[in-house]
Amino acid sequence: MRVTIFTLSLLLILGFNMLGSAEITNDMIVAPWLFDGDAKDISGNGFDGEPQGGKYVDGQIGKAIELNGSSEWVTISKRMGSFEEITFAHWVKSTGRENDWRTFFNNAGWKGGDIHYQLHPNNKVEFSINGNAGGNNDTFANYTMAGGEMNKWVHIATAYSAKEKKIRFYINGELDVENNWGGGSPGVLDPGKIGSWDNQRHWQGLFDEFIIFNTVLSEDDIKSVMNDGLESGLAVDPKAKLAVTWGSLKK
Repeated sequence: MRVTIFTLSLLLILGFNMLGSAEITNDMIVAPWLFDGDAKDISGNGFDGEPQGGKYVDGQIGKAIELNGSSEWVTISKRMGSFEEITFAHWVKSTGRENDWRTFFNNAGWKGGDIHYQLHPNNKVEFSINGNAGGNNDTFANYTMAGGEMNKWVHIATAYSAKEKKIRFYINGELDVENNWGGGSPGVLDPGKIGSWDNQRHWQGLFDEFIIFNTVLSEDDIKSVMNDGLESGLAVDPKAKLAVTWGSLKK
């Protein structure tokens, strides 16, 4: 009897913990590229990547894509839309091109509203919107990917809100800096590339679990994405707005 009561109590505790865990709904996700042997958008939204070279190697969660820093990238050929709120979350490892431009995701060209998301030659994470109404077209994290931060896996999340006029950078699940963003213009994700911009600013190194959300994720959500990855079951029915709990099963 005591064993039964203990078991039921344990199940209740686990149930409450599950309810308190981070939850993401399908309609919050623009595109996730897990790079588990391909560059498909597993959400079913149709933003499949088209690799130009690269190879699949062991990553942080499953496989990752490795790019050579000169002639390899992943093309996203469809427009993803205009966003008042957006979060990028991804694992990266930079193995070269320190003190040079290194692209996470940049729209092709540089027209009004375009988002460019990259490492600046100062080695800091940079987020830019061309023609932002507040006058500041870009802003930087405090974190720099140089020196001892090269050749190791780092999780980066960047959350922009035109509604709040704020941008937050997270490194390995912790808030790095919150910056004000005057104007609050929406940002556009048109056809572009992961790992390159107009055949320059190449990424030398690896990408894993590259995910774009159409909302501002909380720090807890970001930690869950970082630690557990995106469950592949999310792609079963991309139009069903059912809560998906991040779990450790994919690990």
